[in-house]
Amino acid sequence: MPCSSRRSAGEILRSVTPHDRVVPLRFGLDLSDPADAELFVEGVRAADEAIAAQERWERAQR
Repeated sequence: MPCSSRRSAGEILRSVTPHDRVVPLRFGLDLSDPADAELFVEGVRAADEAIAAQERWERAQR
C-alpha cells in the first residue's frame, strides 16, 4: 500500500544538503546525475513505504 503523502522527487533531492551529498558519492551515486538521482529517490520512497508499513503494523498490534 503506497504512502498517502508520497514526497516528490524534487522534495527528496532538495532535502539532501550539499554536505550529505558526499556520502552517496562515496558509493558512486552522484545525485546530480539524473539516473543516479532516480535510483536514490526510488530507494528513499521504498524506505518511506517500509517505515509507514511498520508503523501501521505496530498500531494494529495495540
